[in-house]
Amino acid sequence: MSTPKAVALRSGTPTITRRHKPWTVNAARNPSKPAPRTVALTRRYQVTWSDDDGQIHDFNRIAPALPIFEQAFSAFSHGAVIATAEGPVAVEDLVPGMEIETAVGNMATLRWLGSITLVPGAPQTGDEPQRLYRVTADALGLGRPMTDVTFGPAARLLNRDPTIRNALGCEAALAPVSTFEDGVGVVALNPVSPVRVYHLAFDSHHVIRAGGIEVESYHPGPDAHYSMSQEMRATFLSMFPYLATLQGFGRVLWPRFESPAEGEYEIV
Repeated sequence: MSTPKAVALRSGTPTITRRHKPWTVNAARNPSKPAPRTVALTRRYQVTWSDDDGQIHDFNRIAPALPIFEQAFSAFSHGAVIATAEGPVAVEDLVPGMEIETAVGNMATLRWLGSITLVPGAPQTGDEPQRLYRVTADALGLGRPMTDVTFGPAARLLNRDPTIRNALGCEAALAPVSTFEDGVGVVALNPVSPVRVYHLAFDSHHVIRAGGIEVESYHPGPDAHYSMSQEMRATFLSMFPYLATLQGFGRVLWPRFESPAEGEYEIV
């Protein structure tokens, strides 16, 4: 249908005035783009655990790729040697129910072993890449470690440096392995291929030995309850079927701290 028109005279010359804007298809050529969809990142978690009767179970589960989940599965790299009652055993060969040597010389029964695969270049929620950290022989003292040991990004080592006592007023504290990095004795590694990482948990918090280095077992921290919604807590606890609540992890054995760039210690 043609657009209605009117004819007018201007200085004796007829002109056409359009009363309505003509129909056009130009707008349809460039439709507005829909808002991008936000896709929640997930990953596959593998768990092996023992129940109260000593029966061993295992499962794989897809869950959010959030730091509080990933930190529960990424302290030890494949091949890290753990001190046990049967002698040194590679972390990937541990089985719930085995007796693990603690830093004070006691034995603790392994209750839970979790693992994930770190894939270089995969999408992640954090800004920093998920690095591994190689601690070379004797880097932290004679026999600490006895041979090179590689840790995952969530490992926390027991730091007995005298500055800890002065700054925090305690004999030692648990520090992220990244705070030990110096490029010589402790070196950050960016994996070039997928690598399996692990974490261990007991009925209570412990410090165990990996290659002679004192490393904490998994504990989500005293404030974990407040960092998750009720739904997220339920999903998180489903990874630990032997626990009813987060309080089941018990108390943290040593204070934890972060060491900011300016060198000040911050308890977390």
